[in-house]
Amino acid sequence: MILRLDKKLWLLLMQIMFIIPALLMAAPQIHKVRKGDTLYSLSKQYGTTVNELMKLNNLSSSNLSIGQRLVVKAEAPKPKPKPKPLPAEPVATEPPQPIPQTPTDETGDVSPPSPELSDEYYYVIKPKDNLYRVAVNNGITLAELLAWNGFADSSVPIHPGDRIVIKNPAGFSGSTPPTPSLQTPAPLPSAASASPDTVVIERVYIVQRKDTLFKIASENGMTVDELKKLNNLSSNEIKTGQKLYLAGKPRTSSSSAVTERLTDEEVQKRDRIRSDLYMPVEGKVISEYGLRNGRPHKGIDIGAKSGTPIYAVLDGTVVYSGVQGAYGNVVVIEHPDFVMTVYAHNEKNLVSVNDKVTKGQQIATVGSTGNAQGSHLHFEYRLKGKAINPRKVLSF
Repeated sequence: MILRLDKKLWLLLMQIMFIIPALLMAAPQIHKVRKGDTLYSLSKQYGTTVNELMKLNNLSSSNLSIGQRLVVKAEAPKPKPKPKPLPAEPVATEPPQPIPQTPTDETGDVSPPSPELSDEYYYVIKPKDNLYRVAVNNGITLAELLAWNGFADSSVPIHPGDRIVIKNPAGFSGSTPPTPSLQTPAPLPSAASASPDTVVIERVYIVQRKDTLFKIASENGMTVDELKKLNNLSSNEIKTGQKLYLAGKPRTSSSSAVTERLTDEEVQKRDRIRSDLYMPVEGKVISEYGLRNGRPHKGIDIGAKSGTPIYAVLDGTVVYSGVQGAYGNVVVIEHPDFVMTVYAHNEKNLVSVNDKVTKGQQIATVGSTGNAQGSHLHFEYRLKGKAINPRKVLSF
């Protein structure tokens, strides 16, 4: 009788050892979002990926809220095979070991310890921000921003209120540099071997009458403090004609750029100010720069058949590619020396925001989208934020 009771007790203990862990692991693993958590940091903690976390929780963006509950493990591991039947005679066994438990907080949520970066390592996304602009305004490269946040490329969606890393996590005491979970970029060159960027992209605004710092900042998705810091302003006083930087760093007075030396008066007096632009499209001018039907026409219209290639007139970076009201499909490119070019009414845009383009590269095709009568390209050339007659820079 004693032998039979021992045998039954032993079977019961064995069943407990296999059934309880299976029940514990079958339930989905939940994490309660804490301050400093990001989808990237959670993916590293739980050995998964950002895409998998978004899929498990039906997330359309990477924006998280403190206290939010996220499923971090959904599938239970396959159950182990049942133990084989006992032999006829009892076999001495080791006493059952305690079942290991995962540390939990007082709410029952799984909370493995992880180092948190301080607030200075983060930037909070504001309306109209994009990854390229965030990188430029914080003095880092786009490649560094993507690597530190585990982003595959600059097309990753961001939303106002998102927190992203803008400072190398390797410099934070007790932390280790993160490894991107989506795509591992090529190693960045060392400071000693890095070659200077030959294309400096800047955004400049010329102060107009009745402008205020608040008005300019609001229209460009910035705060007044950001605008003042970027331009080294100690007060809110600004003057008509004053140059304000919206992105990039102010240049020294020793800059040798041709357009930097020209005053507004000289630009207006000269028939031509440069002759190194590539023709944006092959066609004939059908509408000139200036007043048209009593309204200012800030560019020229070049007539061409739908589908005709449109080319970038200079090297630069795409800052807008999309639909813009009466202009239809529009591409806007920023170039060195405070120059911006606009290509409108396109049939199809072939480039995206943050794409670097070269002089003569096709960027779109001619169309008649928006408020256009017939297929043509509306082309603008802006210097220091002000549209000038494109005939001063194009060769016809």
